[in-house]
Amino acid sequence: MRNKKKQKLKEEQFWSSFAFFNVPKNLETIPSHIERVNFRIWDHVEDEQIEMMVQHIRSINMLDLDETDITNYSVQLLSQLDCIKELRLKGCREIDDAAFPHLNNIKGLELLHLGGTSVSINGLMQLSVNHNLRMLLVSIDEPEKHHSDLTTIAQRFPNCELIVNHQEFIP
Repeated sequence: MRNKKKQKLKEEQFWSSFAFFNVPKNLETIPSHIERVNFRIWDHVEDEQIEMMVQHIRSINMLDLDETDITNYSVQLLSQLDCIKELRLKGCREIDDAAFPHLNNIKGLELLHLGGTSVSINGLMQLSVNHNLRMLLVSIDEPEKHHSDLTTIAQRFPNCELIVNHQEFIP
């Protein structure tokens, strides 16, 4: 019984600060679509907060998770949503190549920011061409060493601006 109360309190705190409404008393008032979510303004965000969010939210136009402490598990949770157009994961050090099977399942993705994550060039090569990416931002150590792979990625996404280490990549 005590755990249920504790969980309910956590959820109430999450929803009141996340979307500024009282929950879970009135769960049906939670919108299924949100235009913009900015988690970077919170002091501490982990997988638990993403788990609470995806229980009710079905689509998000812009999801900013920059500099949060989420892991690949959060990306797996996000892949269950109907649509995310912009996903910003800059500085999420726990996001690595193992996230790509889940990133590839995110529907509607047009902007993906992976700068400052633990994603490697090998992971980027796993990115599905099924995405309609317009912008891909990445950090790569020694980009000149990986010019061939970066060119391949740029060719796989011809309508996508590829930004490597804050500079537009030109094949």
